[in-house]
Amino acid sequence: MRARKPRTPGTPRFSPTRLALYRFCPKAYQYYYVQGLRWGQMTAGHAFGGTLHRTLEAFHREGAQGDLSALLETYRARWTEKGYSDAEEAARHFAAGEELLRRYHTEAVATGRETIAVETTLRVDYPGFALFGKIDRLDRLADGELQVVDYKSGRLTVTEEDVRNSPALAIYQLLVARRHPGMPVSAAILCLRSGEMAAVRRAPAELDAVEVDVTAQITTILTDDRFDPTPGPHCKECPFFRICPAADRRSESAS
Repeated sequence: MRARKPRTPGTPRFSPTRLALYRFCPKAYQYYYVQGLRWGQMTAGHAFGGTLHRTLEAFHREGAQGDLSALLETYRARWTEKGYSDAEEAARHFAAGEELLRRYHTEAVATGRETIAVETTLRVDYPGFALFGKIDRLDRLADGELQVVDYKSGRLTVTEEDVRNSPALAIYQLLVARRHPGMPVSAAILCLRSGEMAAVRRAPAELDAVEVDVTAQITTILTDDRFDPTPGPHCKECPFFRICPAADRRSESAS
């Protein structure tokens, strides 16, 4: 564990990631966001997803009009072997990345949608806090609807239920709707490995409910001076498992 540089005091800022960690366990939230502890190293999944994000960002910033060879050259230039266990694992991911980018290029050229933003951070200010999120892509569909597209590099399938049950996508959709009042907004998950996509459009009343829920979550965090842990089976998935005195260690002792 190592400490992060403390943030300069100011308006409290909350993202979907930050809210998710508090829901996971208030004590883990305290370790990371209050005490500034960090954990772990880059994994193969993080490295692979990061390279794809940077490659697709460059592709869309250039208007998605480049030929396939230019897209693949961008991918090669941004490739890194950090995070992979060995050269063989890196080579497998590299080949998989090239294959999915070939399909992505074909579909991007054929689609009737317009990409208007990539890797963009949106922020909406509320009394006492700011809500923000970084979206992978924002498209305008043929009928004028705005659609948040969230990339998933590790999964092959997705359903509308998956999209609707994602707190992060609900917040992204809320942010876009508040920044573009009166515009219909949907959110989608795109599985980069398979090209499968699912989307959900929440009605204005649904987005109002999301806003109320998120505001309540943030109010709870801002008034929490205890950050009580919530020990249970999920403790073994916590990066702070070894240092938390309240961690559920039953499975560890049983083995």
